[in-house]
Order: sequence, then C-alpha cells, then structure tokens
Amino acid sequence: MKIIVIGATGHIGSYLVPALLREGHTVYAVARGNKQAYGYQEDEWAGVHWIYATRDEFCADTRRLEEIAPDVVCDLISYHIQEVDDLLASLDPRVHYIQIGSIWTYENKLYLPVDEQHPKNARGNYGKNKGLIEDYLLDLTNKGLRRCTIVHPGHISGKWWVPINPQGNLNPRVYSDIKEGREIVLPHLGMETLHHIHSGDLTAIIIASIRQPDVSVGEAYIAAAPSAMTLRAMTEEMYVHFGHEPKIRYASWEEFASIVGETDARVTLDHISHSPVCTPEKVQKQLGIHLKYSIMDILYEYMETT
Repeated sequence: MKIIVIGATGHIGSYLVPALLREGHTVYAVARGNKQAYGYQEDEWAGVHWIYATRDEFCADTRRLEEIAPDVVCDLISYHIQEVDDLLASLDPRVHYIQIGSIWTYENKLYLPVDEQHPKNARGNYGKNKGLIEDYLLDLTNKGLRRCTIVHPGHISGKWWVPINPQGNLNPRVYSDIKEGREIVLPHLGMETLHHIHSGDLTAIIIASIRQPDVSVGEAYIAAAPSAMTLRAMTEEMYVHFGHEPKIRYASWEEFASIVGETDARVTLDHISHSPVCTPEKVQKQLGIHLKYSIMDILYEYMETT
C-alpha cells in the first residue's frame, strides 16, 4: 500500500517508517527536515519518499495529496480538530486514517484499570483535545463518511531518548544515581503511577490496525505496557537490579520540588497528574497483539545504551 506518515522522524515515526518499509509498503515520510530520525540507519530507510514540509504546508498541498493517492495516512502529530479537518478535506473518504491520541484523555480516573469505555474527562487541554478528536473521527466513521482508527499511547518511550524516569521526569541523572546506589527523592509516598509504551510495541499496534481494517476501523485502542507501575516500585526494582539496597527519601511536594528544582518538579507533576492505570486488553484481543516490553524492560533498554 501507499502510506503517508506525518511526523516521520519523531518518537513514533522513527520506529514506524522502517517497519512499514520492511512490510513492503511505499512510504511517504512527512517531516520538517530539521532533525534526523532516532537511530537512523540509511539502509533501513532506503526507498522512503521524503516530503519536507510543516504539517500545515503539507495539508495545504492538495495537488501532492491527490498525486500520491494514499491508502493509509498515519497522523502522529495532530493536536486539534481543525488540524485533522484540514487534512481530511484533501483525502479520499476511503483512506484509512490512523490518528495518535493519548491516555491522558482519561486522566481523571473513575475506576481501575482504565479501558476504552472510560469517560473521556481530561482536565488539561492536551487530553481534552485528543478526546474531542476521537469523538469527531469515530462519529464520521459511524456515519460512513470516513474510515478512522484512534490509538491512545501511554508515555512513548524508546532506547534512543530518555523515557520518563522513576521520579516522573526526564532528568537522566536519576538513572545514573540509582545505578550507582545514590539516594533518590520521591514525592509523597511514591505511590503515584506511570504507564509507558515502547515505540516498538506502538508500531506493532499501528501495523496490526493497517493489516486488519475490517477490525480496526471505527475503533479506539489504548496502547500501553502490560501494567502500570508506581514510582516506588520502579525505583526499588532498579536499585535491586543494579545490586543495591533501595535508598529512597520520601518528601512532601514542597520539599520534593525544592530538592529537584522547578523544571523537574513541573514535569513530574504533569505526569503523575495525568497518567491513568490502563489496560491494553482490547488491543491484545482484537488485533492479536503481543506486547514485548514491560515498563522495566523499557527503562533497562534505555540504560544499556547510555
């Protein structure tokens, strides 16, 4: 098939584009051209058709879209309904449109684990907008006007960039401190949760959706590791993995923020406030997905590369 990937050099596209090429598809990779894909290897990307443009520039180029006449569009970077609408206006209604959402659309968790039937009740604009996009696309699909699939990933992670660490932020020192047996501070009692997804598993879900449109069209899927983890559990497991007794200091939020600094504290708060405990059961059953990476697998893979 002819497949367009918008956001081809980001966290998802860096895994997805080579995988689609290996599947034998013709891939049109849309990127701004200001950075190379993570882990880029020329032989893995051989044959890709590059389109260097911003999202707005690409969506406005109706002639190019008509010339490509894609079978599938993987939209990895849409954040507002208007962005989605601008693209759909130039696409044939028969195109399979796969949109990347976020588990943050379910941030105000009412029951656990959160599944796809959970109310979309995000408080933040990011999660709200992703939920509105899902409702809009599924409504179009139910009316027979479009063919859409939505995939809601957890914290997207891979070996070439820093995954959200056991403290809930992106500071790589947390990993080295644990590895060397130095003390780590966690907020409150460390019982807040995170739920990651490896880009390799996310890619497998997208490809399974492409292979099985009779199943995936009109569906929304949670894409997350087999289970979420608390900050405390992640931290303790890492200490033991590297041969140390856990050295965890628990602190009130004010003390935690003063120790780690304003930037890291803000990132931690953002993640522990928006991260529900999800279940990937639907995607496993409907699409036959076997998730390869637990959260600890994700963290250890990253640490092996640093």
